Amino acid sequence: MLLISGCGKESVGTNAAGSEGATLKIAVTEASPPFSFVDKDGKLVGFDVDYANEIGKRLNRKTEIVSTAWDGIIPGLLADKYELIIGSMAITEKRKESVAFSSPYYVSGAAIVVHQDNQEIKAPADLKGKNVGVTLGTTYEEEAKKLGANVKTYDSEVAQLTDLENKRIEAMVTDKFIGAFTINETKRPLKLLDGLLYEEQIGVAMRKEDKDLLTQVNKAVEEIIKDGTYEKLAMQHFGTK
Repeated sequence: MLLISGCGKESVGTNAAGSEGATLKIAVTEASPPFSFVDKDGKLVGFDVDYANEIGKRLNRKTEIVSTAWDGIIPGLLADKYELIIGSMAITEKRKESVAFSSPYYVSGAAIVVHQDNQEIKAPADLKGKNVGVTLGTTYEEEAKKLGANVKTYDSEVAQLTDLENKRIEAMVTDKFIGAFTINETKRPLKLLDGLLYEEQIGVAMRKEDKDLLTQVNKAVEEIIKDGTYEKLAMQHFGTK
């Protein structure tokens, strides 16, 4: 687990949650460009990283970013390792059983990426019987199975993209922003299919008992949208809003 930007020693347990001035620990997902990843200089960067720091600034708290594997990110929150998850996590009824969510800080959706050479997969129904990559524990896994795909799970987007490029899988289901970023920025021989499998609202997750913190985060999310900061960050990292 990689700790970035901040060295405060304040407790992040429930009693400290929302305390102005206390260090705010926020989890992001590891190896998930353009949301959070380590650049060539060894710095943790990405849309969610910048958004997390913006939330900390608006809550008047020093921010410490914790890069965390996706499959352990909610357990880490419940174990008081951090106060917030800003990991491009879709708001679902199942997840709401364990955690509280802010109002959506952006809206995305599930998109299909295939190799440029692939002429067989043109729509979601074409995934039936195909070898399809998804990130373990995401909503994409469930959706791909519903469509009859042979699902292969991965710990990160990077591993999926490598397998897709080398034709070890026939498609992957991913966030539309990840797909667009990857194709435009990394020049991999891949293509993003038109249309979405479904739309997703993305929220900031926190422990259910941290009600004051939820109020503060919701206010910050609203401000970030209204003053144009979200659009600026989205264009910077995704090239679209």
